[in-house]
Amino acid sequence: MAGAFGELDPETLPGFGVFTPGTALRLVAEAPEDEMPVSARLAVLHDLARADFPDYESNEAEYRLLAASVADRHGLDVDQLLDDLKGSAQNVAPFRSSASAGQLPHEVAAFIGEDVCSIRRVDVGGIRATWIFSEFETDAPFDSVRQWVDPRNWPQYGPMLFKRMNIVDGGAPVEIQVLGDEHWHGVFHEEVQLVRRVNTLLHCDFWRDGDQAAGMTYELNLSLDNQLDVDRGFLSVNDAGPVRRVKALKIVGFTQDIWDDLAQTVCPFWTDWVRAAVQGGTTSTPKPPTQTPPGGTGPGSSPLGETLDAWVEFFGDSARTYLDLFGDVASRARSGKYSAADWVDDGTRYWSQLAKDWARAWTYGMELLEEVAEQGIDAGIMPPGKPREAGRGAATAMATATPADTEGTLIPVTGLRGDDRPTCTNLVSIEAGGPTIQSTDITVSVEGLADGTYGVRLTTTKGSAAPGLYVGELQNAQGQTLVPAQLYLSRATGVQRQ
Repeated sequence: MAGAFGELDPETLPGFGVFTPGTALRLVAEAPEDEMPVSARLAVLHDLARADFPDYESNEAEYRLLAASVADRHGLDVDQLLDDLKGSAQNVAPFRSSASAGQLPHEVAAFIGEDVCSIRRVDVGGIRATWIFSEFETDAPFDSVRQWVDPRNWPQYGPMLFKRMNIVDGGAPVEIQVLGDEHWHGVFHEEVQLVRRVNTLLHCDFWRDGDQAAGMTYELNLSLDNQLDVDRGFLSVNDAGPVRRVKALKIVGFTQDIWDDLAQTVCPFWTDWVRAAVQGGTTSTPKPPTQTPPGGTGPGSSPLGETLDAWVEFFGDSARTYLDLFGDVASRARSGKYSAADWVDDGTRYWSQLAKDWARAWTYGMELLEEVAEQGIDAGIMPPGKPREAGRGAATAMATATPADTEGTLIPVTGLRGDDRPTCTNLVSIEAGGPTIQSTDITVSVEGLADGTYGVRLTTTKGSAAPGLYVGELQNAQGQTLVPAQLYLSRATGVQRQ
């Protein structure tokens, strides 16, 4: 009803039930909370509000029943909740600032109406797969987020998605005690559900460095029902003073293409699990992905991709005519002689061309140019109705597009300056018996962020290193530790949308 399936016809999915709108609304409203958490119901209502509450007149009672299944649990007024959802969906004000959100636990209202789930198609050793990534900052306590990172707790934090996560022998994980204060390995029986249940054995490794950083990585050991060819990824949390920086990646490839198509619509399930990470917090903010599949900057893979996708959606396929302008800017940005003035000049050329075809773009374009002049070349150039934050960093993404054999990530560092020259220690895999990436195989560069601060980009072309999470430290010129460093190698390659 809300359009979340895109062009995918859900009736083609084996086991997918087809119901009237009223029946479907009632099923969600009356579902047990361990099947459909309150936060997920709220997200469903917001998606429906964005679609202007389809068939509301003939299903008002069912809509109100679903709203009541959220409101009654937290002492909210049903009409106020529906009005706040409408206002958020119409971009009147973010839902997090509404009266209803103020009465809800933070983890229930977090990311409602906000995009914290990035989806890409990727190739893993010739196998079709889907890249699902989230990155955000939260003021939730470090220990709370660390508990979410621990795979033993996933069914508790994401009951709609995770049905089982048990160590196969029923005992405790094997302590490794090679890195940090906590380091263990285990093979888990994981059971997840989208339309039908999927059972796998996952090789998992967990690591914690005091209250500064924690992470885990996982790799498919065995698909118990022969439904998966690929299942790998990582979670990490880093303490950054007033906030915690959190990243989560899943790369999944099904044996049947139809389920790979369904994986493109997994964000509602994934996001409900992600929002559970912010328990105990008061503020949580999605961030543009600092890790994308290697092999270029395709749509949806980076702030640039988000920007291009948004404009294509806003103006239609004819917007692709203007991608050559982006390519020209990218090539000059890589030369290192590209200034804010150049960006404004190119922006004027870009918007002049747009104005010839779409007069409605001109006024909005000039407003964006003013923002670029104030904030620099990484201001978010997004169309009306789209959050500009999602496009911040597009220029940097153009300048730092990496070839297919290069993997990297961007690590924000508080207090870093543009002329600093940090270094990185050797990066050690947290997997049991895993390899080490020598510092000589790591490229370190300082990069400006959208908010005016700086971060450190780590890249490596070490093709012999196995996929997984590698950890070490970033150091200043005097050899003092700046922040923990983590680099996940996916061994996936981005697939450009045709």
